[in-house]
Order: sequence, then C-alpha cells, then structure tokens
Amino acid sequence: MDIRKILQTAEQQMQKWQIHSASVAVVKDGEVLYSGALGMRDGAGQPADGQTLYPIASCTKAFTVAALARLATQGKFDFDRPVREYLPGFRMADEYATANLTGRDFLSHRSGLPRHEYAWYGSGYTRKQLMDNLRYLPLNLPIRYEFQYSNYNYLIAGEVIEQITGMQFEDYLVKELLQPLGMTRSTVSGDIFHADPNRAYAFNHEEEYTMGPVHQVPYYTSFVEDENPGEGDPVGAAGCIISCADDMAKWLKLLLSGGKIGDGEFIRKDLMDLIVAPHIYMGDGGAYGPERSSQSYGLGWMLYDYRGCRMVEHGGNINGFSASTAWVPSRNFGVFVDAALETTLFADALVHTLVDADLAEETTDWYERLYKANEDMFSGVLEFFRNFAGKPVPDTEPSHPIADYAGTYEVPGYRRLLVTEQDGKLTLDFNHWIVGLRHYHYDTFATEGPIGELPTGLTVTFGTDSTGTVRTASVMLGRAKNLGPVCFTRK
Repeated sequence: MDIRKILQTAEQQMQKWQIHSASVAVVKDGEVLYSGALGMRDGAGQPADGQTLYPIASCTKAFTVAALARLATQGKFDFDRPVREYLPGFRMADEYATANLTGRDFLSHRSGLPRHEYAWYGSGYTRKQLMDNLRYLPLNLPIRYEFQYSNYNYLIAGEVIEQITGMQFEDYLVKELLQPLGMTRSTVSGDIFHADPNRAYAFNHEEEYTMGPVHQVPYYTSFVEDENPGEGDPVGAAGCIISCADDMAKWLKLLLSGGKIGDGEFIRKDLMDLIVAPHIYMGDGGAYGPERSSQSYGLGWMLYDYRGCRMVEHGGNINGFSASTAWVPSRNFGVFVDAALETTLFADALVHTLVDADLAEETTDWYERLYKANEDMFSGVLEFFRNFAGKPVPDTEPSHPIADYAGTYEVPGYRRLLVTEQDGKLTLDFNHWIVGLRHYHYDTFATEGPIGELPTGLTVTFGTDSTGTVRTASVMLGRAKNLGPVCFTRK
C-alpha cells in the first residue's frame, strides 16, 4: 500500500469537496501505518496533525457499547436483561416495549422508536427531562421489527451506565475506557475542546444542502452544557467524544485485537463477537453497491459484506464534521477519517479507497461515486420537505388576521413552539432557533431559515376548533415511517 500516494490524491480531492482539513489513522496487523492529518485545521495557515482534535460524533456510539461490554465483562451488565430492571422509572409510550426492550435492542436501533430528533436536539432539556419525556414519544413500529436509527436509543444506554456505576456517563467513559486505552488527548468536554489551540475548525456549505462554497460555523454545544457548566450533553452517549488520529489509532488496535490491551483481556472475546454480530437487517448497498452489500447493524456498528470480506463501520456527523471508523477483521486492518465539513461523504470515500488498497483492489473511484451520492442525498432531503407541503395554491389568504396565529403551542415530549407577531409578520421560536414565517397558502406558513438540520421552507399549518379559533400548529419534524406532522396545541 502506497499511503503517501493515496493521501496525496485525497488532498487533491479535498479541494473539489471544499474540505479544509481531515484527520486520518490507518492500522494494519497491530501497527500504525499512518497517523496524522491533511490540510489546514483553521482553513488558512495552521496545518492539522496527529494531535489535532476533531469531534467524532456518532463514532462515539461504539465507545458507549464498549463501555457496556466492559461492565458485562465484569459481570455488572447483561445485554439481554430488560432495561427497566436497571432503570426502575423507565417508561415508553408502549407498555410491551417498556417491559421487554433490552440493551441489545436499543444499541442495535431495533426498539421501534423513531428518531424524534427535535424532541432533544436544541431543546435544552436535561437527561432527566428527556428520559421522563420518553413516555410521550410514540413508537412507529413494533419492537425488533425494523432498523430505525435514533440517538434516543443511546441516551437510554448512557443512563444505564450511570445507574450501574453511580458515575456521570462522561466521567465513566474517560476513567474506565479512554484512559486505559491511553487515549489521553481525547476529551468529552466541549469547554476543553474550545479552549485547545490545536483543534480543527468547523465548516458547512454556505447554501444549505448544496455542494457549493463553505464557511466556518460554530461548534455544536447543547444548551444544557451552555447553561450548566460541567454538565455534559444530555445525549452524550450518542456522540460526545472529541479525539485525534493518534488516539483513534489506539482505539483501532483494541478493536483489531479482539478486546485486548497488551496481553490482558479488557473486553471478553465473546462480547466483542456479539458487538459485531448482525442484529437487524438494514438493506442493500445503495450508492455503495455492488461492492458493498447485505448491510446489517450490530451493536454500535454497521456491518457490510464488502468485496467478500466482513467490513465493520460507523459514521458520525455533527456541526461542521463528518467522520467514519472502519475495520476489516479478516484483514486485521482499520481506518479512521474525520473531515472538517458537515454532512460530507468524503470520509467514506477515503475509507473505502484505503480498504481497497489493502485488498489490492483498484476498480472503483469512490470520490467520483460518492460526490454524486452526496449531491443526490441533499436533493432528496429538499425534495421530501417540498413534496410534503405540495405546490402553494396561488391567490389564497390566511383565514384569520395575522395576529390570531401568535401564541404558545405545546405537545408532550417536545419543547414549546412559540409564534409571535410584530407589524403583521410572524416569527417562529422552536428549540432555540428563531426564524421568520412567510405565508405559503391558506393557513400554512413556511420558515424563512433552517431549524437545526431542517431546511428553509419547512411548512407550519395552523388549525382551528369548532368556534373558528386558531388552536393547533402542525409541523413535519422528520421523515420517519408511519409518523405524520407533530401537532402542537395552543396553550
């Protein structure tokens, strides 16, 4: 493998993809083949290196699973024991799910719980509040029926760790996992990350859901972290780790060793096997096929049949960063890539290119294929929300004076939706995002800016009661199967 040549090509591709820097680690047969970074961490004159910190986002999920596997190795946790036996106050909207869902179910995203992303993202709710709100969030599928990715599943896993250990999740992760692995550069604290001079800057496209020019954006922090110093992100178990190439190489070594640190067993081999066993089918290879097919989810890992080998991988996306951690057990080969750009498939392209080099395959231009897939992914998001509202009906008017739509609207499980009016103009305040509302048609209005990752043009439809009074505001907050808009009722 000519890593130097591969990385030279990657740096050339970074210009096309509008990526300023990327962290890269490559491990083979227990040896670090490369640990470093490409590009400028600040987007200008400061080069990134193997110690430059990058948020790894949902690549954290595998660490959360490893923490539970460590507890299971010590006899303190059972993946097949119902979660409510660890969390007596645990309640979901479905009684059967409450009684029967196990750690294995949540960690493999087969709980029947859809994303409900905006029940937590930007809400400012604490972990306790989010756990209490679970009972109000509807399941849209039977348990163990279908793969449905949801960060809420890992919030629950983090709560189990806290209940078993009596420690805050972040403290346990650092003391019992990161430190024993020698990942001393890594952190779970946003404050530490923001204060560190050797950190990668975050970038996103200037125009949402396009592949055009990029600009620097703020790092992700939860409002709970901002308002309560020392308190971690409520869903930290889903994505709180900030690391570097040098440390992630140590993580890859643990994975490829079958759970050993040196000659000592850190995680039992049978538990390592359980983690990468298929638990729920995900579908075919999509844009990655036919090279990648038969996708399943294990525990904190996605599992693929890749060119006749089993490939274990998980991505991560957070404000300004997109990461991928992957390893091929039969080849004793592992890769980590973290690109400083939000929602980009560049990390996937470099990971697959490096795996192909280890397999001596040179038949696929992953950069070309996944650049097109990135464009298609963006178009798909915009098309979904456009199609949901339909084309605006021309020459319609609201049924009420604009001021009548102002008010506070609520639904259990979500933060309130506040609509205000000034000078005949409506403004929407939801989960700490504030955007204008323009008339769309009839009693439907559209947002004039993004709400989190929801695109500009998201529609809000107001409804009236039998007296003609405006009583509800309905908004589509996701694309989950069998779930329509969330209907907020006027307070």
